[in-house]
Amino acid sequence: MFDRYVDVLTNLPKYSKNVFRKNYFSWLFKQCRGWGRFSYGLLIFNFVLQVISLVQSFNAAPLQSGLSFIGGNLSVACVIGISNRSGIQGWAGAFSAICIASVGFMAGNFATAWEQIGYLLFLDFFCILDPKWNDNIQAEKFENLREWLYYIIFFVLAWGVIYYIFSLTSDPRVFLDSLNLAMAITGSLLELNRKREQYFVWTISSVFTIALWIQTMLQGDGNFALIFSYSVFFLNDMYAFFSTRGWFRTSHQI
Repeated sequence: MFDRYVDVLTNLPKYSKNVFRKNYFSWLFKQCRGWGRFSYGLLIFNFVLQVISLVQSFNAAPLQSGLSFIGGNLSVACVIGISNRSGIQGWAGAFSAICIASVGFMAGNFATAWEQIGYLLFLDFFCILDPKWNDNIQAEKFENLREWLYYIIFFVLAWGVIYYIFSLTSDPRVFLDSLNLAMAITGSLLELNRKREQYFVWTISSVFTIALWIQTMLQGDGNFALIFSYSVFFLNDMYAFFSTRGWFRTSHQI
């Protein structure tokens, strides 16, 4: 389960040389080509929604609105990059994580904030460096029931620990926040290992996160930008499930 972490950390000096290599930015740009039409449509659709949200909320909270706008667009680019097995997802995820975590802390939505920091440290950083997330990205699937069991146990343990930690704080949504963060951690581990089963977790996580931010909105914090983004995430999850280019239909790089 944790082989990719060990490999990247063991070969950190070697893999680090691949970042900012000659023509690196040109290579990143090319990673945005060849996506499905639905993916480009989602990207444009989300951008329009983010502009509407920015215009409506900027006067009331300019800093949060600006960060939400940047983070919302980059986060969608990240998840679309994942579904299309594109190396751009690491950098898009890293910068979006910084923006969304900042908004989460400002809005008192600590679960989302720490979730994004977790993505940055334990997923985006490793995906940027991991050669298996840069060239010829291969989708893998669970081969037996034991693999399911390992990840389920990991999820339950993570949820238990996070629930206990959150219960010691003033978090008003301990159950939902701890559940969402545990799913995010489990999904990140599945993604780093390029398991197609990650999309079961991402779909459930999208639904719960939408509910979380709606609740945050009702309590007077946050704005519609991230609700829009996670709604697009859900649509992107469906693309990964059902598209002929998705993770469940082919095991080779698009």
